[in-house]
Amino acid sequence: MAQVFFSSYKGDENPLTGLRHLFDRSAFAGMIRKDEPVAIKLHMGEKGNIRHLRPVLVRQVVDIIIAKGGKPFLTDTVANYPGGRESKAKYLDTAARNGFVEATVNAPVMITDDDDELQTIPIKDAIEGCKLEEVKVPSLLLKPPFLVVLSHVKGHELTGFGGALKNLGMGCVSTESKRAQHYVNMPIFAEEKECNACGKCVDACPTKAITLVDEKPQRAAAECTYCGTCHFKCPSDCWIWPPGSKEKLQVYLGHAASAVLSGYQGKAIFVNFIQEVVPYCDCAAPSGNPVVQDVGIAVSFDPVAIDKASLDLVDKSPIIPGATSAKPPDILGKMHHTSSLVQLETAEKLGVGSLKYKLVSV
Repeated sequence: MAQVFFSSYKGDENPLTGLRHLFDRSAFAGMIRKDEPVAIKLHMGEKGNIRHLRPVLVRQVVDIIIAKGGKPFLTDTVANYPGGRESKAKYLDTAARNGFVEATVNAPVMITDDDDELQTIPIKDAIEGCKLEEVKVPSLLLKPPFLVVLSHVKGHELTGFGGALKNLGMGCVSTESKRAQHYVNMPIFAEEKECNACGKCVDACPTKAITLVDEKPQRAAAECTYCGTCHFKCPSDCWIWPPGSKEKLQVYLGHAASAVLSGYQGKAIFVNFIQEVVPYCDCAAPSGNPVVQDVGIAVSFDPVAIDKASLDLVDKSPIIPGATSAKPPDILGKMHHTSSLVQLETAEKLGVGSLKYKLVSV
């Protein structure tokens, strides 16, 4: 049974001290070797997002690694949609605005895009009808002997919630591989909806794949990158997610996460920060108000177990009055009309980890 080490925010201990105790108890800190690089994978927040992971917490992780002789660096991949992260230059600017610069976090910030060296990892023994054949992962993530995956636990409109598996399967791959996953979740135009031909989806589409024909939007599928901008920009909710597509996306996500880990040959540890658990992901601005009271920090070598433990801990935390009418289990999934467990169950079947875990309070 996988162990998930947990430091609660309910006690008197400083969360930064709790984070250090978690690394010591998990024994990961003792694995770091002098002068070896350590990749710290995290999402540094979209431009305008105020709920992303706090730089002060990341700095503590960096300092712990440096104290053990390691050479950490922060990294993430560019986004597949317009905003503040679709290029290296934009992402670095957004990261700086959000507090992620070397002077603050005590480590270099390195963003990758599709022009960097990528390794192609095949999808083997696909299940649940997944047609994803491969993912491409930056070599920068795969080469270091140590990988620390820092995840802000929150809701997600498409996957129910986002944690370690989402950080792996979507956050560690190229934009091409991101699109290959989102292909199964491409918004469709609902003919029964009352479209007023406002043209906002046309103006917002980053690839100009949408045009107005007879006062109705038409999309050129070959030019679509499945970013979902049309859905988010439509004031009349005429672009909708196809039935069952959220679950399909989670199946693909589980496969992508499995492939990323199969291509990584070093030691990987996962840290989930269960705080400011808002309805939407760190890609969104705004991402909403917290749903439950802050919970704490979890650490594990098993990404499936830590995500399951995080979901369980969210369900046990008091709901903030007026935040949601959803009830446990899987509050976040119910808020987004899906089951967050699909990605976890898929990953478990693929051998990524286990849904069964032992919570070890630290």
